[in-house]
Formats: sequence, C-alpha cells, structure tokens
Amino acid sequence: MLLVGCTQKTNVKPITRNISFTAEMTYYNEYYEMAVDIKNDGDMTVSMLHPEELRGLNFCIENGKTTAEYDGIKMEADDSYKTAATGFIYSVFKTEQQPVFKNDNRFFTKGACDGGEYKMYISEAGLPLKICDSADRFEIIIKNLKINKEKEP
Repeated sequence: MLLVGCTQKTNVKPITRNISFTAEMTYYNEYYEMAVDIKNDGDMTVSMLHPEELRGLNFCIENGKTTAEYDGIKMEADDSYKTAATGFIYSVFKTEQQPVFKNDNRFFTKGACDGGEYKMYISEAGLPLKICDSADRFEIIIKNLKINKEKEP
C-alpha cells in the first residue's frame, strides 16, 4: 500500500524571533506590503509600505497591546486589530516552539488565531516563507528575511 501525502512531525525548529522581513499580503483580494520587525520577546513593529495611502502608518505591538502611529499621532488600538493584517502576523509569530510537520516535502506549522486557522510554510532551516489561513482570506509571502542579532544589555 502506498501512502501519498501523509503528514509527519519533524525536528525542524521555526525561527520566529529576532527577524525582520517584508510581508506581501493579499487580504480579501486587496494587496498590502509591510515591513515587519519581530524582537526577541515577540514584540513586533509593522510599517505599512503599500498601498501608498497607508505608507507611514506604523503599528507597535508590545505585550499584546497595539499602538498605531501616523504622522506623529499615536493612538492605542482596540481589539479590532486582532482580525486585521497586523493581528494575523502577530498571532502566527507569537508562539515560539510550535511543532513542525512535513507533507509532500513541504515543512509547516499550524495553529489558530483570532481570525481562524492558519498554516505557516517554512524552509528546512526553519525560515518562514508563506502564511495562509484556512478560509482563504489572506496569504502572506515573506521576502527579504533577515535574522537580527540580539543587542547586548
């Protein structure tokens, strides 16, 4: 009997901290581009790059609280951000030691966030490549990934 497409756990460890990257997101058929920086403690900064109307809008998520800043004006966001693009990214990367599975030579983690279930595809080295949700609302392609060095105390 030949098993096709079976899923197995692996020893690959996803890299979810001390990274920065460009996130190209399709969200409900709209295209967004964001610069994302995730610190060692999981806190995250997201800077909107596209569409042009949102360029300069920055989100800072620290200890689960989100602050939005635009043109020098800061505002604490309410819980509605959790189902927005920044909330999806934060939800996926906030869990550090997720198990990694392999199916058809593709490595991935999976989980749930406020917007539903997702899969994050990673390289064999644990680098994040792509994130999709189960309801086909969003897809995030990760580009220009850089591993940041931890700053000395």
